[in-house]
Amino acid sequence: MMDKQLRHDLIKKAVQENKIASQSDLVTYLAQEGYPITQATVSRDISELHLIKVADAQGAFYQLPQVEQLDRSDAALTDLLTNVGARLYRQDNLINIEVAPGSGIVVANAIKQRRWSEVFTVVGTDDSTLLVLKSDDLNNRDLVWDRLSTLLN
Repeated sequence: MMDKQLRHDLIKKAVQENKIASQSDLVTYLAQEGYPITQATVSRDISELHLIKVADAQGAFYQLPQVEQLDRSDAALTDLLTNVGARLYRQDNLINIEVAPGSGIVVANAIKQRRWSEVFTVVGTDDSTLLVLKSDDLNNRDLVWDRLSTLLN
């Protein structure tokens, strides 16, 4: 059985040095390196490493999250939201941000780091981030919506 830290290091190396488009690409890469791993294990590793998919002219590929250095600037959040193809939707005291598969948790963490006072909680899934805003002030949704919209434009 392969040590988890070694496997994570190999996955990081794989996505930094190659264009890894799918979980099966990672399974193949690891097998070629002499480490046969199941797709289920790779799926868990992708989640634990918070890998995101970023699109370029040749397709979408896994990448290490760019927010690891805890950059809290607006420019960093703008870059992240742009790179993951963020689209905003709102209803009542909720704002949903649809993103590229594999990016939702990274976006959620980037927003949580900002500790916006209007936000009650942030929930990240594979391909979306849901902001639940405090309902004690009806302006909260508009304030956060305007802030996110400004970052995307």
